[in-house]
Amino acid sequence: MTYLGRLDPLAEGVLLMASGIDVKRKEEFLGLDKEYDFISIFGFATDTYDVLGKIVRVEKVPIRQAQGENANTIFENEIRKVALIYEGEREQKYPTYSSKIIANKKTSPLASRSPLLVQEREGVESGSLGFPSPEQGEGGVGFSKKITIHKIQFHKLETLNNKELFGRLLSDISKVNGDFRQHEILILWKEILLNSGAPRSYFLGRFSAHVSSGTYIRGLVNDIGNTLGCGATTLSIKRTRVGDYKIEDSIK
Repeated sequence: MTYLGRLDPLAEGVLLMASGIDVKRKEEFLGLDKEYDFISIFGFATDTYDVLGKIVRVEKVPIRQAQGENANTIFENEIRKVALIYEGEREQKYPTYSSKIIANKKTSPLASRSPLLVQEREGVESGSLGFPSPEQGEGGVGFSKKITIHKIQFHKLETLNNKELFGRLLSDISKVNGDFRQHEILILWKEILLNSGAPRSYFLGRFSAHVSSGTYIRGLVNDIGNTLGCGATTLSIKRTRVGDYKIEDSIK
């Protein structure tokens, strides 16, 4: 038996298994298109492109007040326009943290994420975070792959306050097994969301996408955030289909 593909620590959904003669068809199964539902948080960028990574940038979301129009609706329209830019064939860099093997060598696997920088730990203890520069955390590994975003849909924008967002992060990250810096990451999120001053609103975007094999959804979210100018990182991913195999037909 063998498994066909991978899922990130914070992801869930369809993962194919092959047995017997189907093991010899592994590459055929690995090349199947996939569909995903996913949620992003706007205003942050992390080194892993998801909420389980070090925060490398914090930005204000460009919610602009306009007479006669709802500010959230304006931002939603901007997200929708930017998302459509990424439909079609394009090159996507492998994330800095992935389990991809390139030239017979593994890139930095998610299961061995490096310790947080000493200055970041000191920043948390003193109450002021020392973020690394974007060049340190957003460059990928320098290798790219041609992918196709067949369709991407932005569904809606959800607004959470500081406590609501931290509660969601605490619940999701606490479910992850293994050593993925969970404790240090939660300290950083707590510092930003609960100990950094006045309450504010945070914006979550719900998307779905039909993509070619090899597409990193968290990389797509990071790219969309960079194009919007406010950054974005992935909160959750659910793989709903691999080829003809759908989540509703899967064994839980």
